[in-house]
Amino acid sequence: MEFVEDRLYAEQLLNAAAISNPGTWVQHSINVARAAEYIAIDLQKSGCEIDPNIAYTSGLLHDIGRYVGYTPSVIHSLDGYLFMINKGYEGTANICVTHSFPSTNLEAVNGWREIPSHIQIQLYEILNQIEWTIYDKLVTLCDALADDKGFSTIEKRIVSAAIRNGINSNSPILWKSYFSIKQEIEKVIQKSIYRLLPNIEESIYTDIALIGTVSK
Repeated sequence: MEFVEDRLYAEQLLNAAAISNPGTWVQHSINVARAAEYIAIDLQKSGCEIDPNIAYTSGLLHDIGRYVGYTPSVIHSLDGYLFMINKGYEGTANICVTHSFPSTNLEAVNGWREIPSHIQIQLYEILNQIEWTIYDKLVTLCDALADDKGFSTIEKRIVSAAIRNGINSNSPILWKSYFSIKQEIEKVIQKSIYRLLPNIEESIYTDIALIGTVSK
């Protein structure tokens, strides 16, 4: 399974996508990449088979499907998957789609019911054939740890996303999934992930209304 390993190439892809569709999602992607690398370094030190460089490029490209422009809900995940599959990077492509679905209950994702049925079916089929790797888990977690301003606690990101996008009765299932991944990674590194992210304490004192507007 191939992942993008070349940082310069990953940055070139992101820059091209940013020209097609400028927005806060670009800096969000950069911060997700930084968070993924920070945590991957500690995972590697703790004996986990992980390449911090791949963690970084995977974070950088997880939202690459936004190059298309605005699309409802998580359709950008499918666009990113298809984009990277066409370039021959199955591992990176998988991350483009898995990061939006931390739970196997796809209806927990906000806006799922508004997605056209043929796209729902396509996403079901793709997700059912993916065997999650540590990179899928790490980028999914870091997507909930970083906005366009920097790093934040999961709790604050959840509230911010709820204010922007609303919630449904299944939303707590999604939230629990983020914390489940967090606990799994912290069990390996034997510390809080928040200790690895520079200046995260600043987010505690930031008004939630000022949090970045990246759409989930």
